[in-house]
Amino acid sequence: MTEGRTLLVIHDAGDARARERWQALLDAWPGPGLAPDLPGHGEAPPPEGATYAASDAALAAYRASKDAGLHGAPTVIAGHGWGGFAAELLAAAGRAQALVLVDGLGGPWVDVDGLVADQHRWLRGVLADAEAMAPPAAVPDPRLAHGFPTVWARSYITGLRAAVTVPVLAVETPASPTPAHERDDRLLDFAGGARLVECGDVSGAAVAEAMRTAGWL
Repeated sequence: MTEGRTLLVIHDAGDARARERWQALLDAWPGPGLAPDLPGHGEAPPPEGATYAASDAALAAYRASKDAGLHGAPTVIAGHGWGGFAAELLAAAGRAQALVLVDGLGGPWVDVDGLVADQHRWLRGVLADAEAMAPPAAVPDPRLAHGFPTVWARSYITGLRAAVTVPVLAVETPASPTPAHERDDRLLDFAGGARLVECGDVSGAAVAEAMRTAGWL
């Protein structure tokens, strides 16, 4: 699974450790690997226009891999949490030969009312923080501190994952937002097939061990 391949890791949004969390995984990887700080995280400045979207994260990670000389190489892409969705976008676009999702299957399925309520919850939290801040803006950006609301219905996610035709390894930890009873159902959405392994915590070393157990490292 790993021989001759590069590894690109896309960290979660709002992760204070960003790329640092994944160094042990990069050290365990037998080939070239990269876990870039996404815009607004770690040592990377906020993105132009100060927008935060999964598609922006996917593009930033892809550009970072190109700048590091990994462009065009057979790639395993790993995404953590919200970064897992960015990883799925790259896989659906044909930029990965395998995909690892760490707590990246998403939260519980909700109806339209639930989607709207979650967005309202997010906006109230962000505005409250923004009103309490004195310029210049504090770090982290309130939008990152509150995570991101659920904005996609189940049908959209199902359609996206039908375009992911590469093998998928889902690594689930106790911090996962995905209810246990929904996990098998979500794995079936991936056209390339998916399997699940459990992991004790979200760390590069623990995920490396989970991948090794699954025969992916």
